[in-house]
Amino acid sequence: MAIAQRSLLTRRDGIRIFSEDRVVAVIRVGGAELAERCAHVLADAGVRLIEVTLTVPDALAVIERLASDEHIAARGATIGAGTVLSGRQAEDAVLAGARFLVSPILVPAMMEVARSRDVMSMPGTMTPTEIVQAAEIGADYVKIFPIQSLGGPSYVANVRRAIVHVPLVPTGTIELAEVPAYEQAGVAGYGVGNPIVRPDLVEKGDTAAATANAKRFLETVRRK
Repeated sequence: MAIAQRSLLTRRDGIRIFSEDRVVAVIRVGGAELAERCAHVLADAGVRLIEVTLTVPDALAVIERLASDEHIAARGATIGAGTVLSGRQAEDAVLAGARFLVSPILVPAMMEVARSRDVMSMPGTMTPTEIVQAAEIGADYVKIFPIQSLGGPSYVANVRRAIVHVPLVPTGTIELAEVPAYEQAGVAGYGVGNPIVRPDLVEKGDTAAATANAKRFLETVRRK
């Protein structure tokens, strides 16, 4: 594999990119090799924030390889870590090369690592109380998870009636057809798994279709 210098993306850079593209593509698959293939497809599609969840086998090694991969770097993509459940995992992920940190839960220790390492943070929340707590401890964006179980766009719309100052990021299996409803609800952006990644297409070698799908999703949610 050709090796490039690791991304030096700062927290401010990550916030800027997310504010423009408005999507993090979430890779959660059952094998390291498939995860890397998915990341290359997403980078080819123009996706700039690619999350590898720590549930992927050998996730830290995958992050380390992708963070130094010439193909990824040449396309302006950056690798982050997801499903971060502790400060130790956050530290290990950043040392492996992750330049943003995402969690399904509110982990103050992850936020501390993000601040000290100058990387973007996106902790997970379910309730309005957690949403406000995440904002108060310095979250750059506040993930709502699992969005489908909570009610989808209607949940976001109801929360935003009372909490208007927090940038909310619904995350999960968000289909392209659902985007208009989320836009009307006032989201800051999206964390999207299989509907943008399409590991099923990548696994069977249809990278052209997977790339076209990711491009279509990105073009739909990107700030005009």
